[in-house]
Amino acid sequence: MAKSLGNTRKLYLTTGTTYNALTGETTSSINLSADMIEVSDKSASWKEYLAGYKGGTVDATIFADETDEQQKTLLEALHNGTEVKCFLGNLGSNNTPAEGDAFSALVASIGETYDTGSAIARNISLQITGEVTHYPALS
Repeated sequence: MAKSLGNTRKLYLTTGTTYNALTGETTSSINLSADMIEVSDKSASWKEYLAGYKGGTVDATIFADETDEQQKTLLEALHNGTEVKCFLGNLGSNNTPAEGDAFSALVASIGETYDTGSAIARNISLQITGEVTHYPALS
């Protein structure tokens, strides 16, 4: 049976031991994909494929907060071209990943929206680099 997790899953940055959520997160999403390699031959009338390289992206919208250390880390990573370690999901009672995906990523973009009468919104796009670890572990 499906569970409603949309309001509980969060984007966390981690140093390997501590998970810190982004202040002011309103939305986040993850898109995992695999390249498709066609392996059809002339003996078949239907195309056949193998899964190739895998990759993914993460997008999040947050309210800008100049005092939030995680937002500062993302801005620095964008300017310096460095990776950030992230987790998107739910943490367990011992502050470790319980349900979701852990990954390293490069910050692809950070955009800001300045609507009249609204808080400044930041739209963040992350490009996953390397393997994604899913929690709980997949068989």
